[in-house]
Amino acid sequence: MFKLSLLLLISSHLVASGKAEMVKNYFYGIVHKQVEWKDAFTLCQDAGGILATIMSPDESQEAREFLNTEKAKDSESPCFPEFQFWLAGQRQNVDQPNLCNRTFYWKTPEGEQDMPFTDWSTGQPDCGWEVEGCMQLNGGHDFKWDDIPCDAQLCALCKIGL
Repeated sequence: MFKLSLLLLISSHLVASGKAEMVKNYFYGIVHKQVEWKDAFTLCQDAGGILATIMSPDESQEAREFLNTEKAKDSESPCFPEFQFWLAGQRQNVDQPNLCNRTFYWKTPEGEQDMPFTDWSTGQPDCGWEVEGCMQLNGGHDFKWDDIPCDAQLCALCKIGL
C-alpha cells in the first residue's frame, strides 16, 4: 500500500504539479526525493518514463534550461542545495571488479544504448575512489555530466514520452 501511494504521489507530482515540462515529444520531470541510482531508475519507470538519456547537444541544452528554470523557482526542493540529478548513464558491468576500465552507456528498460554524444564536466569521468559507476547532471557545473558512486543519494531527472 505504501509503495503504490508513493508512486501515485510521484507520478502526479511530476506532471500535475508543474514539475514536468514538455520538450519536443517528451517531458522532463524531477523526482524530488533523494535515492540511489537503481531506485531512481525504477521511480522514473513507475512515473511513466525513464531515467533521462541525453542523446544530442540540443537535448543537453533543453535539460540544462529546464533544470535552471526549476532551480530558480523551487528552493524548497530536497534536491537543494547541490541540485544534482541522476541520469541513465552507467558503466558497463557496474557490479564487477575493475570498474574504472569500463565505458559508460545509457541503461534503459529496453537494454544498453551507446552514447552518441557526451557532455562531461572538465576532468570527468574520473572514477574517483575507484567506485564511480553511475552518472549525474551536476548543477554546480552548469549541469554537465559527472561520474559518481551508484549508492549516492540524488534526485532523478526523468524523461517521459508522449
